[in-house]
Amino acid sequence: MAWDRLYCIAPGWRTLVPLLVCADDLDLSCTVIVAEQVADEQTVHWRRFGLLRDPITEPEPAVDWFAIPATRFDRAAFLATLDQFRSETDVKMEWD
Repeated sequence: MAWDRLYCIAPGWRTLVPLLVCADDLDLSCTVIVAEQVADEQTVHWRRFGLLRDPITEPEPAVDWFAIPATRFDRAAFLATLDQFRSETDVKMEWD
């Protein structure tokens, strides 16, 4: 699910991307740190970061947002980095 959300970069789409998960069970139902990801034609933005309070599959899950500055990535570089990381770790996507 994390990979699917990372690749959700259609312009204007907003998604919560899990960045860190609870080490006890490594699933998305425990402690999950997320980034709110929004993209445009040139850039992928991680607008804010927070602690997920509801299941990530909820339409509008509650998040306790942190006071951490936003960051952005060049869209092409972002995709190239994801693709390279998947190649190195042999992660396959349904659309591969």
